Amino acid sequence: MSENDGGASFFLGFLIGAMAGAAAALLMTPQSGEDLRRTIEQKSVTLKDEAARKAEDAKVQAQRLAEDAKTQASRLSEDAKGQAQRLADQARGQVEVAGEKGRIVISENVRKAQQVVLDAKDKLTSEPPAIDPLS
Repeated sequence: MSENDGGASFFLGFLIGAMAGAAAALLMTPQSGEDLRRTIEQKSVTLKDEAARKAEDAKVQAQRLAEDAKTQASRLSEDAKGQAQRLADQARGQVEVAGEKGRIVISENVRKAQQVVLDAKDKLTSEPPAIDPLS
């Protein structure tokens, strides 16, 4: 049997044991047939009532456990959603930082390229062209 039906197995064993014990006690006592039948009937009603109470208790406990499980599942779901949102926010922040760093690097490289162009332009305009005497 699985571990989950321990309560049901215990209850069934208890009920069978109680009925067997009551039957044995009734059969061992010196009573007339009419008295024995009346006693058996009374005991069976008592056992039936007790079984009904135990079944109701088990039902209430099962409902309570189901509600607890539902509440816990809901709480875990909300926790997971919150964690996912935090991770998404963190990832967006990292993407923004990486994008900003990329823009800075590109800006610096563009500035350096512009400086190289200006330096080359200045060099070309400040030096007279070399004349080849053989031409």
